[in-house]
Amino acid sequence: MPTLSRWTLLIALGMLTGCYPIRDTSRPPAMKMLPGTAPAHTLVIVLPGIADNLASLEAGGIGTAVHDAWPDADVLLVEMTIGYYKNSRMLPALHDIVSSARGKGYRHVWLVGASLGGMGALLYDTAWPDEADGIVLLAPFLGEDATLAQIRSAGGLAGWTAPAPATPGPGNWQVQIWRRAKAWASRPDGDPRVWLAYGDRDKFAPNMPLLAPAVPREHVVTGPGIHEWTSWTPLAAKVFAAAHRTAD
Repeated sequence: MPTLSRWTLLIALGMLTGCYPIRDTSRPPAMKMLPGTAPAHTLVIVLPGIADNLASLEAGGIGTAVHDAWPDADVLLVEMTIGYYKNSRMLPALHDIVSSARGKGYRHVWLVGASLGGMGALLYDTAWPDEADGIVLLAPFLGEDATLAQIRSAGGLAGWTAPAPATPGPGNWQVQIWRRAKAWASRPDGDPRVWLAYGDRDKFAPNMPLLAPAVPREHVVTGPGIHEWTSWTPLAAKVFAAAHRTAD
């Protein structure tokens, strides 16, 4: 079963914020379904930033942003707090949610993750490649500075030597998500399932160009904004509107 470091990850993510919700991670994460206005064949699973709970996810407007473009999609808000990452329960818990969605007849399952949640979506695709039909990364956390510096010093993803595939776990989760990103980049024009969006003043904006080669150029959406839902939601609205046009 895929695992994550209980301590290395917490230290790495400490830079994201000084406080975060505490939940009982012995139970599945709390969830809230926001149904579409038409019969749904698509489920969009939203993973939170480190300081989010269900209330802040809903208040952030991501459900409306999806429904405005895709009225026939259901949106599932998942309170996947940092405790699930610390206790190595995030990946199996998310896989249970995705598998359940497939069992309920959803033809397409998309993952949307902001900051911590963006990293979670990338981790999921590392552990279960191509299981998600679409991945929307909103200013994702991409690892510690030392790991990013190694990729920069190699001239970017193209020049960086990826490790052999392995289950994400203590001491290797960062290089494994970048190995997966390099696999995305090996496809012509990047992985067509993946979208990347971030604001020009987002604190993680300087790291986003490292990931850009893994994403189709037209799937990189930028605009004014910071590291908050007030910026991520308008960017996500552009993503889903563009994805709808592409599907048409």
